[in-house]
Amino acid sequence: MRLLTTARTRKPPRPPLGLLGWTPDAPAAAILLDAAALIGDELTAIARQLPPATTMAAGAPIVVFGVAAGGGGFWGRMLGSGLHVSRATRCGALVARGYVDVGAGLDNVTKMDIAWGRTPDA
Repeated sequence: MRLLTTARTRKPPRPPLGLLGWTPDAPAAAILLDAAALIGDELTAIARQLPPATTMAAGAPIVVFGVAAGGGGFWGRMLGSGLHVSRATRCGALVARGYVDVGAGLDNVTKMDIAWGRTPDA
């Protein structure tokens, strides 16, 4: 799974679902949202940070982390906090970008809140 983000972070998050590391050329993607880009309508701002389903391989899974990086200004960056994004908003953004089989829950391995979907089959 590859990590996609525009957020400036000191350290990337742990990969979800028990994966051991990030693979830059993997068809599956995980999205770490950028809190600095979440201005205005949340769903639209989140959807802009997701690749359209048509740009990914058929059947490719995608995961969206529940905390956007970079929230909270200077102290938020220093303390490692982020902006929590609701499951409903993340799932709505996935649907808006063309993903199917959308859902959300707690990753049993990392204990992080994630939303997921996949691209339609060819």
